[in-house]
Amino acid sequence: MIGFTLKRFAQFASIRNRLILAFSALLGLLLALSVMTSHRLETLGASMHEFVDQPARLALLAERANQQSQYAAIQLLRLLQTPDRDQRIPLYAQMDAAMTASDAAIASLAHADSRAYSQSQIALATELRQRYGALFQETVELIEIQGLTQARAHFEQYTDPALNALLDETLRLTERQQALMNLEVEHFEQSATATRLQIVAITPSALVLGALLALLISRSIVIPIGEAVAVAQTIAAGNYNENIPRGRSPEMQVLLRALALMRKNIVIREERITRLAYVDSLTNLPNRAHFMEALATASAGEHGALVILNIDRFAPINNALGHAVGDRMLSEIAARLLACVAAPHLVARLGGDEFVILYEGSDISAISGYIQMILDALRRPMRLDGQRLDIDVSLGVVFYPDDGNDPTALLRRADLAIKAAKRRHDSYAFAEEFEDVVQHEQLTLLGEMRDALVRNEFVIHYQPKLNLADARISGVEALLRWQHPLRGLIAPDLFIPFAEQTGFIREITPWLIREVVSHATQWWRDGLEIVASVNISALDLLNPALITRIQQLLIQTSLPAEMLCLEITESALMDDPELAHTHLLALAGLGVKLSIDDYGAGNASLSYVRTLPVHELKIDRSFITQVDQQRKSAAIVRSTIVLCRELGLSVVAEGVETASELDWLKINHCDLAQGFGIGRPMPVHELYGWLDITHTGAQER
Repeated sequence: MIGFTLKRFAQFASIRNRLILAFSALLGLLLALSVMTSHRLETLGASMHEFVDQPARLALLAERANQQSQYAAIQLLRLLQTPDRDQRIPLYAQMDAAMTASDAAIASLAHADSRAYSQSQIALATELRQRYGALFQETVELIEIQGLTQARAHFEQYTDPALNALLDETLRLTERQQALMNLEVEHFEQSATATRLQIVAITPSALVLGALLALLISRSIVIPIGEAVAVAQTIAAGNYNENIPRGRSPEMQVLLRALALMRKNIVIREERITRLAYVDSLTNLPNRAHFMEALATASAGEHGALVILNIDRFAPINNALGHAVGDRMLSEIAARLLACVAAPHLVARLGGDEFVILYEGSDISAISGYIQMILDALRRPMRLDGQRLDIDVSLGVVFYPDDGNDPTALLRRADLAIKAAKRRHDSYAFAEEFEDVVQHEQLTLLGEMRDALVRNEFVIHYQPKLNLADARISGVEALLRWQHPLRGLIAPDLFIPFAEQTGFIREITPWLIREVVSHATQWWRDGLEIVASVNISALDLLNPALITRIQQLLIQTSLPAEMLCLEITESALMDDPELAHTHLLALAGLGVKLSIDDYGAGNASLSYVRTLPVHELKIDRSFITQVDQQRKSAAIVRSTIVLCRELGLSVVAEGVETASELDWLKINHCDLAQGFGIGRPMPVHELYGWLDITHTGAQER
């Protein structure tokens, strides 16, 4: 019953109450043991005191009576041997004192505790003392009355036997007291033994009870804590579906409720973290990380297609209407894409205005239908804040495993396709139409190019531009070369495209512009009015630092801005036309000349001539070759020259190689010409000598 009660208490009582009860019980047992021990020790102490006090006092009285009687007898014997009465007087006093002390001791024995002596023993001892006292007195009187001889005879006959009888009786009293003392000692030992047995019996009981309480309490604590630990381990293992027990004690209930709340909060936080890691917060679509994992899994299995979607003219829309409208537009596009794409296909946002769709198990025939569906859905007008928005998109399509299995390579190829679509002003393009083969030699060039820039292995060759009106060299085009220590002079076609593709061109161009401005400044100081032209890639043109860098160089060198010309290809203008236009306006504001390179090779150069702040057009060599013999080429070049004259632009003919081509250009009033027929690219130190020869030849002509 007690065990059941303790078990029920251990189940429902709090840990605090259980500990209080356990320690209270242990303290109670220890207190009881202490009180009992104290009481027993006090009793034993009192017994010891009684044992030491009463028997010792009685024994002392009996001994004193005996001693005083003997002392009186000794004085009497001395008295019987002293004939001179004057000498006997002090002995009388000593005998009286001894007899008085003996009487007092006997009287004290008469009043002693009846447990020590019986009344008969006391009466006998008193009677013997009185008899001895009377005979003792008679002996003393005979000394004075009849003399020593009669007194001595009386002592021997009566007094001495009475003394012996008294001594025998007091000796018996002493022996009885010794027996009583032995009995008391035995009783004390028995009492001490009983006390020790009680303490021995209580101590194990206290230990057993304490151990039982400790076991019950430890079980009532360890088991629930073990349950809590098991719950915590399941949470740590990421298993959030295990049932959490309610707990039996109040503390464990609080602890398990806290664990349940902690698990709930962890689930919420992990969901939030997962959402932040894998979901785009604006459109609620999977983000780049999520998409890359899905693409890696898909590309390792069956075939499929990857479609990258880019919004045309998103930047001006965002800048004109604000980012809030731009964000709503992106959300609307995401909703339309989700409506077009069904499971198991995946729609994701890569970032900015770029979306991507993963079509698993799709081929080119199916993709064509999907693309048209996407274009139809996105070309429907949008209304945001009461304003109609008509948008268009460009798509790049890549197939796996036909175009590769590596997710990064697939994205790169799709990105190349989308850029090609923008350049062609098509709605979409397939990556299979374009080569994306990077030669092993080019892969090693990236590291070598970085070392070459540090070791000044790059050199500049200048190709002259001839002013056809006065036969004077009025400009040069800076062409980059690489003087490799082992491979010799490397042509730009082998490393410039790779530098642009990897972005390393952004590190080369600042060096190139700095060197060209330095050379142009020296020519200007030497009295040579030669405009130095530098080719700018798309990455350079879209880099805001380009404007600041050129402005600082012009200030530092005091070179007139019109002595520097930047040549931009049409492809550089296509990547981000709005930003490119903004940067060209800033460069034109500095006074730098701007030239459109490879004019005629693209599709929209005429619109750039109309809108961009350019000063010069360079007609592509494909139109200049045999222009004197090709009627259509001649018509195109002639009309371009007339157009530029009306717009106030200079015209440069590229790739002039023959004298007949040069004569035709002069007759048709072309401004400048360059090509092998005029002068090959040459290092800067050779240019001075070549200019002297050309200048002398022109004067002679």
